[in-house]
Amino acid sequence: MAKPKQFTKPPKKQKSKAAAPETADEFQEAADFEEETGGKWRAGDPAKSGRAFVRALEIYERGLQRHPSSFDLAYNKARLELEITQQPPIVSHIQLPLIELLKQTLDSHRYALRLNEENPDVLFNTSQVLTSLAEQLSEADDSGSAIPLLQEALELLSACLSRQEMLLEQHQADLEDAEEGGVALDPEDRPASTSGSEASGQTVTIENPITANDLLDTVHASLSALTTLVSLVEAGALQTLGDMAHSLTENKAPAYIGLLPVDAQESARFTFALARASFVSAFADAQYNAFMIEAETYLARLEAFSIPSKGQDATALGSEAEARTEFALSVLARFEGSPDLPVDLCWKQLSLAQDLYTKATKIGRSAQVYLSRGDVEMLRHRLASSPYVKLSDGMRKSAPTLAQNAYTYYKGAVRLGTDEDAELKLKAQQRMSIVARMRMLLYETEPSADAADSIQSSAAYLRAGLVQSVEEGLLETALADAIANSLTAK
Repeated sequence: MAKPKQFTKPPKKQKSKAAAPETADEFQEAADFEEETGGKWRAGDPAKSGRAFVRALEIYERGLQRHPSSFDLAYNKARLELEITQQPPIVSHIQLPLIELLKQTLDSHRYALRLNEENPDVLFNTSQVLTSLAEQLSEADDSGSAIPLLQEALELLSACLSRQEMLLEQHQADLEDAEEGGVALDPEDRPASTSGSEASGQTVTIENPITANDLLDTVHASLSALTTLVSLVEAGALQTLGDMAHSLTENKAPAYIGLLPVDAQESARFTFALARASFVSAFADAQYNAFMIEAETYLARLEAFSIPSKGQDATALGSEAEARTEFALSVLARFEGSPDLPVDLCWKQLSLAQDLYTKATKIGRSAQVYLSRGDVEMLRHRLASSPYVKLSDGMRKSAPTLAQNAYTYYKGAVRLGTDEDAELKLKAQQRMSIVARMRMLLYETEPSADAADSIQSSAAYLRAGLVQSVEEGLLETALADAIANSLTAK
């Protein structure tokens, strides 16, 4: 998710720490102090950082009770909540589930929007909260609630982009006036939005000048929301979303990139091309699952990942690998249990995905990449052990090795995982246990010393992992049932 937008805060005023804040500025200064404390402890002590951020939020809340029309306080409270949601170690110390924290954050952003509905930063940030909440609800199988949130995010991003374009045009006009002999207004001299009339006077918000990078950020956020949305909506809505993406990718983004300094354009084109490829692959997957296109067309669309210099970027390599894995999963789902499954086509795409992940690990190893490599080997094992299709001898004989590889990669994900990867590490550990039992069941492989703890995992823990593995297409239902039955067998 894009980084929350921020505006320039007024210079801090020296004041007595003992004095209770009264004005909106004083509440902001007190909250700033706690935010700075939280920032200092963010990496070293998430618990202490979380407590400081909570104190800052309490100060913002008290300030808004005294000064309910202060846009600065409303905006900064909402911004801090959004930043907290993006820090898993800190979220774990807030004592509020992430979905509930996102809902609270959304309420705060909507409050700020009511105070200033044209501020591009709060428009952008509100869209980011909506997108994050939608992603969490989608992962919780609540796509019905996620869809309207993503649609609202796109509406806000459209309004944000229009506002940014107007402000950028105004800024460029000021520069042209200056070149013709006039004097360009300094940002601090411009009329600024106010946070409301207070007893002590008016407090102003100073907005940073809009740049082409800001417009590109909004395009990227829009493409990200569209990429998530196309996998959730009905087939009839796909064309409208595709048209929206086409306008962004073919008209808006190239024009904005052209406004950047020449030395920044190549990097921007690469980043944009990757975002475009991710949308194209998600859109093709949605169309294929809706029986609107066939596998050949879907596969041709993945050529969007033919991006210059892709081989030097781990994110780009991983994104293409994920897209090719998704292609294989969708084809497997369409031909579930059928002898007509194009096994060679799926095998080739999964092999390409594994090659891409291997290249990515040479650039930088991560727990997510190793988890994905394990999943790819599980999918190749599913193909190699399929009873429904005709396989080459070499492919079928590779099944035990693929199972061993999957275990090794899941083990690597556990080893590389950090505190921020707690959920990922749990999934990898769970799948290690499943693969260890699968190897014992299918190949009578004695567990190695390092697999002993995995074998001893609880039955309930493993059954939950088996259900998820079937849902994600990694295991056939029959094999998952056999593993589940083996859990109680002595």
